[in-house]
Amino acid sequence: MLVATSHTDNAPAFPRKWRYDVRMSRLLQVAEATSTTIGSRIDFQTEGGGAWAVWDRFITLDGKRAHYIGNVCGTCPFIFERQDGASDKISPVALSNSLRDGIISIDEMITSAAMESLPAGAYKVLLLSWVPRLIVPSKLGDYFFEEQIQLWGVDPFWGVPHYTKNEYYRTEPANISDGGALFEFVVPMFPRRYLHEKTIDSYKTLLVHPTIPTALAVSILDVKQPATWSGDPDVTSHWCLAHYLLDGHHKMCAAALTGRPISLLSFLAVGKGISSPEQVAEVLTVLGRL
Repeated sequence: MLVATSHTDNAPAFPRKWRYDVRMSRLLQVAEATSTTIGSRIDFQTEGGGAWAVWDRFITLDGKRAHYIGNVCGTCPFIFERQDGASDKISPVALSNSLRDGIISIDEMITSAAMESLPAGAYKVLLLSWVPRLIVPSKLGDYFFEEQIQLWGVDPFWGVPHYTKNEYYRTEPANISDGGALFEFVVPMFPRRYLHEKTIDSYKTLLVHPTIPTALAVSILDVKQPATWSGDPDVTSHWCLAHYLLDGHHKMCAAALTGRPISLLSFLAVGKGISSPEQVAEVLTVLGRL
């Protein structure tokens, strides 16, 4: 069951000096929705560790762990890691045509159809436009091998940067708050080798035309800051917005390969991230300004 949704214009922009060349996603529209769905295909799971009743967090698909999304520690690094259960997509039948043709605004029919696959809770419904960049772990542009170790260093136990066990997509970081940087990711549900080349090619052709297809995701915002750091770095906290892809793997890959824009309908689970409502609001303000 979906409780009535409402949407508002983007929050007012505010002046800010950006530290990076801006190629973040742009927030086109935001809505609020609350779901009371029971038995959804996607769910959130936690597990205790040591003296902590809740420590590790997971996204599950059909009851199996699909992604490890890090722990509840605010000073530990942000991570995600593909698990054995990440092997299928979620394609709401009622949305298939709308997603292919491209969603240009959020309405109750769209949110109701999409959220049948999502667990109970409150969401910010984000309609974003961006050009994704495909990242291969341990290669050029990998957040975990570049920006993360610049602030946290290499894990003292493993002695190597974090490995995601899957390719992913990202955009350029943007300045946010005092000493913070916003990083944005799209994490596929399964590897690129599972994709069909003919379908990717069909979306490459579609993207040449004015039509901008839409992918579907559920997202989490984690704000992380190490307890200590060396020197005087410009960035001392990482605001990590991760969209876990449910539908649109072929179109997302085609957009990355062609450098063409794509839209993303993402349901931000406001109670599941390591972030406050005020921090969520600030991220939406920044994305609305870009």
